[in-house]
Amino acid sequence: MFGKIALEENTAININNNFQTFFNSLLVLFRSATGEGWQEIMYACGPSANPKCDTRSRSFNNESCGSYFAIPYFLSFYILCSFLIINLFVAVIMDNFDYLTRDWSILGPHHLDEFV
Repeated sequence: MFGKIALEENTAININNNFQTFFNSLLVLFRSATGEGWQEIMYACGPSANPKCDTRSRSFNNESCGSYFAIPYFLSFYILCSFLIINLFVAVIMDNFDYLTRDWSILGPHHLDEFV
């Protein structure tokens, strides 16, 4: 979907951030999930930025390779990842709170009744 965009140094889609290979795509999506410049990547993949097509792509032409699907895709991806990260953070806090509030005493009230 975004793998045909040409790499340019002055845009967010460059040699370090691109969708041309599976591994690079995972790195860009991980960067977007952490909130690191995901807006710039989203706008660079959209048609408003008018990104050029890579010369090695099969559908090379002088038209834009941007997709109108970039904005809904990146927004939904970021919202979903943020929701998951917040849920994981809350789950860790609740687990630690449960661990700290446990009663670790070996003797209970019924042991006191038996002793007396």
